[in-house]
Amino acid sequence: MKEDLKKYLGGLRVYGVENDIPNVTNEVGSFLNMLIQVKRPKIILEIGCANGYSTIWMAEAAEKVGAKLYTIDHSAPTYAEAQKNIAEVGFSDFVEFSFGDAVEIITQMNEGLKFDFVFVDGQKASYLDFWKVIQDRLVPGAVIIFDDMMAFPEKTKEFHDFMQSEEGIEQLLIPIDGNDGILVVIKH
Repeated sequence: MKEDLKKYLGGLRVYGVENDIPNVTNEVGSFLNMLIQVKRPKIILEIGCANGYSTIWMAEAAEKVGAKLYTIDHSAPTYAEAQKNIAEVGFSDFVEFSFGDAVEIITQMNEGLKFDFVFVDGQKASYLDFWKVIQDRLVPGAVIIFDDMMAFPEKTKEFHDFMQSEEGIEQLLIPIDGNDGILVVIKH
């Protein structure tokens, strides 16, 4: 990653903390970036972009591997900031924004649009709804990352319990960056 982009991300991270914007940590952003470079997906979905911090981490990797990133958010102020931030760092060609309810938006997307990498960091209580709506849109071998699984156990409990009996997947809960925790899922 270029130094000017690292500096931009650093400033965006500080701004997010100061303004209570729910961005991922630097470690999660770096993990997403590296995983995209290793997996080399073609179509990426992000549910919950906040002000674009995680989106920039993924878009930088998407540019390297020739992928397209679709991102969805429902908060008007941060959604506008995300679009501005992506444009400022020059990744607009790799990112398509959608505003509104992620379940509705995904349901209305072209039926042929399939994802091979998904990052979920939207409303924690809706994780199960997100999982159900992306099921038919995942290619075999798709990687799905759910953020904050340990940070909000009460909000993700229904999803966590459901995933314990889900078949056709491999999953691993990784305690990353203290108590945040990410769930990494691979769809067979």
